[in-house]
Amino acid sequence: MSPLVMQYTLVFLAVVVVGFIGLTLYNRREQRRKNAMNLHKLMIKWGLDWFADLFECYAVGDYSGLAHRVREIVQTMRSDTALVGKLDEAFWKILEFYKSDPAKLAEIQKRLAPRA
Repeated sequence: MSPLVMQYTLVFLAVVVVGFIGLTLYNRREQRRKNAMNLHKLMIKWGLDWFADLFECYAVGDYSGLAHRVREIVQTMRSDTALVGKLDEAFWKILEFYKSDPAKLAEIQKRLAPRA
């Protein structure tokens, strides 16, 4: 086999390997973004839309928006009243979910009953 054919074969194989690795890494990143979008939808469903925006920004590749949302969340976490207000919204949605299960409802009532 001539050295030129061997050289072209090695270059071709190197391009194929690099392409395969590149596509694998690209697909992993896209899967992470799809998962982030699914988590975003789930968080909105449960009333955590103020936190879900982080995952939406990541999913669409808006990293400056992501940094802005992180700053807003950190500021919210520093304020007790704002944090309690955000968690209050999620609490009522979760309570509505648990009200449909009699066992969970009984447990909630037991925990809320005054202790003697």
